[in-house]
Amino acid sequence: AAGIGNLLGLDFPNLLMLMRVLGLIAFTAVAAYAIRITPTLKWAFVLIAMLPVSIYNRSVLSADGAALACALMITALCFSAVQRHGRLWERSLWMTLCTLSKQPQIVFVLLELMTCRVTELRRRWSSLAFVVLPSLILSPLWVWAVSGEIAAWRLLEAETHPREHFDPLWKLAYMWEHPLHFPLATWTAVTVWGDRLWPELIGILGWQDILLQPWTYVLLTVLLLLVPLQKLNLDGAVRARVAAISGLTVLAYVVMVYLIFFLVYTPVDIDHIRGVQGRYFVVALPMAAIFLAAIINVDLPRGVVATAALAGSLLSGVSSF
Repeated sequence: AAGIGNLLGLDFPNLLMLMRVLGLIAFTAVAAYAIRITPTLKWAFVLIAMLPVSIYNRSVLSADGAALACALMITALCFSAVQRHGRLWERSLWMTLCTLSKQPQIVFVLLELMTCRVTELRRRWSSLAFVVLPSLILSPLWVWAVSGEIAAWRLLEAETHPREHFDPLWKLAYMWEHPLHFPLATWTAVTVWGDRLWPELIGILGWQDILLQPWTYVLLTVLLLLVPLQKLNLDGAVRARVAAISGLTVLAYVVMVYLIFFLVYTPVDIDHIRGVQGRYFVVALPMAAIFLAAIINVDLPRGVVATAALAGSLLSGVSSF
């Protein structure tokens, strides 16, 4: 988009608007493709893709729009592969894009374990490596080459704390010597500031300063709990595996978010982890929907689920507008 704008000789405001419009189209198309290929829970994916935070992140210049689109894609691809649908190269491509879009999403490589039984892992090690190795190699290289240096520069420009407090390697050594610091800081952050995380996940827009009506958050929460109520048409053992891997990935993602903010953003003389916002967790909603569906395994009438998703989408769009 920037290249097209430069060719057209656009000034900065118009160039910015072109980038935003084309980004909105591109990431919406990716989300739509994810909805198309997921075998079930299509309406759950629709509502997640149309939450106020999702609409907003796709319509501004931000990594969050790409992160959610890629998360929807790789979740749908791995979920579809449970029933032996999909192509290996496609999962490898989108897994790599997913893990490169935001650093905590490296834990999405766990979703590949959902596609086969544990007893098959040794026999299928080559296909597993083909999907996850590019992510495991390229994501750390990207952090080392670009994003880690940018994060350190931003912090050191604004902070008066010692420089090593924002050095991940120094912080890991500190964690080894003080193993309780990180879990206690996480617990303090969740218990003291956690009440804001859920509204932020659904959508506190702008620079985290534009709140929707309070009843909007309540209604969207109820609808989010309704849309995963579908049977997955999987036998007991496979459904248990899907529930275990999706639940583990959600938990690992939450821990990874707090760990990264502890390593690079939180001085050791602060008793909580700072900087974590609810919008970072929206990418885990597709996995959470699969987990709930696998655990509950109750089939609501299709019209009820569709109505809930469409009502939530319309409410999200009108509220955001």
